[in-house]
Amino acid sequence: MQTSVTVDKVTTAAGYNQGVGKLKLLEKMSYGFGDMASNLMWGIIGSFLLYFYTDVALIPAVATGTIMLVARILDAVIDPVIGNMVDRTNTRFGRTRPYILFGIVPLAVMLVLTFSSPDISTTGKIVYACITYVFCGILYSLVNVPYGALMPLMTRSSEEKNQLSSYRILGMALGSIIVTACTSPLVEFLGGGEEKRGYQLTSALFAVCGVILFFFVYKNCKERYIEFANQDVKKQKGGLLETYKRAFNNGPWVSTIAFTLFMFIKIGAVVAITIFFCIHVLHNPHMISILLPAQYVSILIASPLAPVFLRKFGHRNGNIIACVIYIVSIACMPLFKDNMPAFVFCWVFGNIFAGINGGSVFGMTANAVDYNEWKFDKRCEGTLYAGYSFATKVGMAIGGSAVGYVLAFTGYDAANITSQAVSSINVLYYAVPIFCSVLQIIAVSFYRLDAIHPQVVRELEMKRAALK
Repeated sequence: MQTSVTVDKVTTAAGYNQGVGKLKLLEKMSYGFGDMASNLMWGIIGSFLLYFYTDVALIPAVATGTIMLVARILDAVIDPVIGNMVDRTNTRFGRTRPYILFGIVPLAVMLVLTFSSPDISTTGKIVYACITYVFCGILYSLVNVPYGALMPLMTRSSEEKNQLSSYRILGMALGSIIVTACTSPLVEFLGGGEEKRGYQLTSALFAVCGVILFFFVYKNCKERYIEFANQDVKKQKGGLLETYKRAFNNGPWVSTIAFTLFMFIKIGAVVAITIFFCIHVLHNPHMISILLPAQYVSILIASPLAPVFLRKFGHRNGNIIACVIYIVSIACMPLFKDNMPAFVFCWVFGNIFAGINGGSVFGMTANAVDYNEWKFDKRCEGTLYAGYSFATKVGMAIGGSAVGYVLAFTGYDAANITSQAVSSINVLYYAVPIFCSVLQIIAVSFYRLDAIHPQVVRELEMKRAALK
């Protein structure tokens, strides 16, 4: 009993409020603004860059696929370096927040350059696209890896992490809905019928909004564990390889990263193929502004449901159930291709549970940070969240580039669409998400932290109390 009182006194005095206090609403909302900003700025890349390269900048499909794959892999390799930098950072601004403060404006500028296409040769366009895409991804990592690593510095409470994840899902959904619903109309309006100028100005608008939203993250989100995080900096031994050697012995983290990888392969492929599916299979380009926003409306619906669902079933079992429901929903969609309301309903219903999958990984990664400290006496928030960022980027790269390669293999030509290309688009639209969801189920089956996480937190708090 005395030990419990001591732990509460120490953790409360230091601001480490596991089960003792709750984060304020403004702080939770501000944290969600970060993912809204990320999806305004990165969502337009994920949803429209493939089309921009092939049909606006007129870069060949096979070159586009190669650019997207190579750029994302090179960019993803940078993530562990940035994560290690975050782990070793100790400034008056905090550990993660200075990267957000000083990185967001350069990212905004590079986003606009990425959606610019100079009037040069095709080879020149390929080189320009590769350079801008790579640097945009690096700058995105410089902001987004620290943003992800901020959560476990804000609270140790699993319930509060689920709440933060819920606000992050909400922000992600709102940002994605805005991008998918408004990009095409904005391109037409701002460009005055000229797509090249329209995409440039639309990306500039999203970039400015992203800067403003990320400033709220910097201003309102507090690093309550920064004292112990900085002690972790002093204890750092070995280099990046040794840090990741420990990480790969962190079973919950490995499971989470694999789950995230397959999820983002699915997202990358589905987002990329949906535009072509609506134009060439449904023969209705206006469905782009229905299906893509509907996907994120589903995620918006999932945001308040996810904490309740995950509290009931846990991260492992909850994700398995959600993936199974998603698979059944997608498998039903071809049956209703001539009945658009039923078709869209299946799409929305399945993506509600995909939204629960997406939101769960933030809490799973944050809990894996606790497990890392419990097992190895090192938190390594930056490094572990860099692994998450790596998985998202490699997944999006594989998914998006796979679509580009398949289109090239089937002889896709924007000016002359073959029946083989149309059939491939149709198969990809249904088969890829189902297959990737099966792989997600396999990956999350190895996540076995739910049962022991309360014990992990209790022992860590007692250790911190003793150090005090």
